[in-house]
Amino acid sequence: MAALLEVRDLHTAYGLSQVLFGVSLEIAAGECVCLLGRNGVGKSTTMRSIMGLTRPRRGEVLWKGGSIVGWPPFRVARAGIGFVPEDRRVFADLSVWENLDVARRVAERPGEWTPEAVFELFPPLRAIARRRAGFLSGGEQQMLTIGRTLMGNPELLLLDEPSEGLAPLVVEHLLQQVTALKDRGLTILLAEQGVAFSLQLADRVYVLEKGTVRFSGPSAALRDDEDLRNRLLTL
Repeated sequence: MAALLEVRDLHTAYGLSQVLFGVSLEIAAGECVCLLGRNGVGKSTTMRSIMGLTRPRRGEVLWKGGSIVGWPPFRVARAGIGFVPEDRRVFADLSVWENLDVARRVAERPGEWTPEAVFELFPPLRAIARRRAGFLSGGEQQMLTIGRTLMGNPELLLLDEPSEGLAPLVVEHLLQQVTALKDRGLTILLAEQGVAFSLQLADRVYVLEKGTVRFSGPSAALRDDEDLRNRLLTL
């Protein structure tokens, strides 16, 4: 299948500190692909480089065959790439419904996502629609952040460490909801440290180590090989 998103030989740094050393990956429409690796290996930096939040020093990010390197993040989003950041960044003083409505008002891409559609995907949000987002639990904020991103009707959803800091039961519910998005045909690129969470979702995986791709292949290859998982992912 032709790649919807392709990253080629990405080198990204923060000042004098280089984080990515030639990362390459691709994802086809309808796939769920996961970036795995220990903390600090470059997963979030890869996401930020794709989204235009951190400009790479070298390499290409191709969206539907065209380069988007150097685009501001709002333009990347309007092209069809939605980003759910690791720190969630809800509008704390706005209600759940207002967070969704703000995103709806600025969205320029037509599609199926409305506040009602988000409440159907995340039923707990419906009951707290009038509550200010700053008073939500971590799991509720994660649902809201994903829902707010969906209001832009993305073709590709970037999820950066969605299970981090959440209780196991909340993670299980989140897994079900992200699986529902995958079943609807949404293309997903997931950056995660949680191996079990990732391998239940992903069709393919890339494992990063020290800013480079150490392994790429079907998720089953990593799931079924304990020695390989231990070599690549054990602290």
